[in-house]
Amino acid sequence: MTMPPDAARSPGAGAAGTGVRRIAAALAALAALHGAPGCGRSAEQHEADALLHAIDALRNAPSEPRAAREALLAELERHPASTPPAASARDACARAYRLLLDATAAEARVRALLAAPAGSAGPGALSDLADLAAADAKIKESAATMPRCAEALAELRRAARRGM
Repeated sequence: MTMPPDAARSPGAGAAGTGVRRIAAALAALAALHGAPGCGRSAEQHEADALLHAIDALRNAPSEPRAAREALLAELERHPASTPPAASARDACARAYRLLLDATAAEARVRALLAAPAGSAGPGALSDLADLAAADAKIKESAATMPRCAEALAELRRAARRGM
């Protein structure tokens, strides 16, 4: 089973979640500074900048701990998007990463099941094994959706440069 390149990273450090939260906070602060009134940029441009930062934070976040990436994804899914390019970028990237995170969660459940001592598998074991096939399908769909995310991001960047 193959995973998109950024899904294969794992930092190995327990402080990774703290680092991701600090990066996300710094990006939010930067977006707020860029959104200060009187900067000559429209509300749509500020929204696009904040959305681009949210997507970049998710994309650049380490694979583990999964909860940190899940929080970044939830933030992206709630992000306002009032223009078609912003909505397209948010929705395409959120879908691609939702599929990826759901698949990696299912894979982790199956790995835990396989690592469990013989005879300790409960009644959900067959369901967890069925999840493996679903996880593989989600990873493939995520990989197929990632180019749409990249295209939507490029269009959002172009629109922001043009002044939306």
